[in-house]
Amino acid sequence: MTYDTQGRVVRDPDAPVNVNEGGSGYVAPAYVATGPTPVTIARRVVDTLFGILELLLIIRILLLALGANSGNALVDGIYNITDPFVAPFIGVFNINHVYPTGTSVIDVAAIVAMVGYAILALIIDSILRIADRRAVA
Repeated sequence: MTYDTQGRVVRDPDAPVNVNEGGSGYVAPAYVATGPTPVTIARRVVDTLFGILELLLIIRILLLALGANSGNALVDGIYNITDPFVAPFIGVFNINHVYPTGTSVIDVAAIVAMVGYAILALIIDSILRIADRRAVA
């Protein structure tokens, strides 16, 4: 929990009142507990989920580029998890895979998916930022 400092004027009741004085009184600090708003929490959740998706797509691209054995359970699991997220981007370009040498593959659709999901995350984050405008005192 964070605390913001706000000042409030406290007048000494025994002090004489000076009508010519603009800012009379003692300013005592008051601490107000603040925390993240629900919209801030939603933004953090969205950023975390899209970050995990981007990380999985990077791992997929690296595994394909390094020619990882798809018979391995871990590699196959990464492919199965990321396949539904790459599928909408297959066919965006005429070429989906590049086979430079041997078993290595450059997955163009996964690269396009990373860019697409990064843009989508920015759009969602911008919309949530608009909803999180605070009133200026």
